[in-house]
Parts: sequence; C-alpha cells; structure tokens
Amino acid sequence: MMLYVIVYTILFILSVLLIVLILPVRIRLTGRLKLKEFDIEGNARLLLGYRKRGIGIDILPKKTITLGTYQKPIFVKSLQKNTKKNKNHKQESDEKSLKEKYMSFRKIPVMQLIKSVLKLIHWEEFSLKGKLGFSNPMYTGLAFGFLNTFNGLVNPQKLILELEPIFSDKLNTDVEGTIHIRLSPLITVIQAGFTYYKFHK
Repeated sequence: MMLYVIVYTILFILSVLLIVLILPVRIRLTGRLKLKEFDIEGNARLLLGYRKRGIGIDILPKKTITLGTYQKPIFVKSLQKNTKKNKNHKQESDEKSLKEKYMSFRKIPVMQLIKSVLKLIHWEEFSLKGKLGFSNPMYTGLAFGFLNTFNGLVNPQKLILELEPIFSDKLNTDVEGTIHIRLSPLITVIQAGFTYYKFHK
C-alpha cells in the first residue's frame, strides 16, 4: 500500500512538472545599459515565469533573485560575487587564444540552433534604442548584422530598433530597451536537441 502511494506521488509530481514545462513561459528583460571604458552603469531585470509571478533576477545595479509575485516577492536572495574566484577564472579564460575558442565553437551549429529556437518563440516585444559601439569596430558590425536577422522573424509592429552604430576604437554604448518573449521550455529544448544532433559535426 505504501509503495503505491509513493509511486502515485512520484507520477503526480512528474505530471505536474511536465505540464509546467510544456506551458508557455514568459521571459522579459528590461533596462538600460551604459558602457564606457572600464565603467558600467544602468539597470536591468530579467523576469522568468508568467504574467504577474515567477522568478525575478535583478542584474544591475544589485544582483538579487526573487520568487513569487514580481512586485511583492515572497523570497529574496542576494547573489554575492566571489571576486577572487571570478578574477582567477577571467585570467584562465584570457589565456585561451582566439583560435582555440573559434575551433571549439566551430563544432556547434550555432546558426541552425538560433534559427530553430527563434521559430518557436512568440515575440511580444523587442525594442532597442540608443547608441551601440564596441571597442572593436568589427564587433559593432557583427552585432548590427545579427540584429538585422530579426527583421524577418519578428512582427514589424513588435520590433523597434532605433540604434546608432558607433564605429571607434573605444567602448561607447548607451542602450535601453525591452525583450519580451513567450515559449514552451520543454518543446524548445527538444527542438534544440534535434537540431544539434542533426547538424553536429
């Protein structure tokens, strides 16, 4: 009798989890980001869940994670930053050459993955305004080329791109905007998995 209760409980939990993963989840990132040489300021918040409740992650200026309603969460946790650990990790990352990074990413079908995932995303809003410029003009051009791919994937009424490219050797970015999408986590992961194994080299 006890075994049946445990089995039914596990099946019930798995069913609820499956339903939650299939149901569309809203992801909303909003804020403003200002980047200068060695200087970052602004505000940004990422919301994962449903219309009024879910997980909130404050990225800037403070790093916290919340659970419950977005306005009045029932759980708030500060995300402490381990400076020493991150510093060592950054040094190890810098030691990798650009060629090694390129070779590792070359085996991943990045564009195919992006296209397959974007097809499953329901765009609610995508807006970026301001000026965008990286320390390397090539990166600025690549960023604008990537943003132009959204023109054929997002409803023009839900797409607002008012960005001014800054081609210089200095980091000069001041962008504000909102990215609001809706997707099913389980279906998205399955589709990404099929695409990865189909085009994996």
